[in-house]
Amino acid sequence: MSGGTVRVRQGSGEDPFRTARLRRGVLDAWTASPARFREDANAEQELVLGGYRDRLVVELAQNAADAAARAGRRPGRVRFTLRAGVLVAANTGEPLDA
Repeated sequence: MSGGTVRVRQGSGEDPFRTARLRRGVLDAWTASPARFREDANAEQELVLGGYRDRLVVELAQNAADAAARAGRRPGRVRFTLRAGVLVAANTGEPLDA
């Protein structure tokens, strides 16, 4: 891991976040019950369309503040950039260069 970036080669079998067991359990549940998959997909869609509606930027800023607090660096900074209709939010948990 370098500079906060995790690089995992495709198909390497590495599990840097130790989520393989959780992922396998979710996939098994969806395979056993397609209705469960649809329920989970509907719940995710509801979060996107309703849960964060009108609060997306606030939620991203809160995520940046949480990252800064976990890193022990307060205050943290977040940078929002809008380019060609795409919003990019970046934070490192520490001040960004101006």
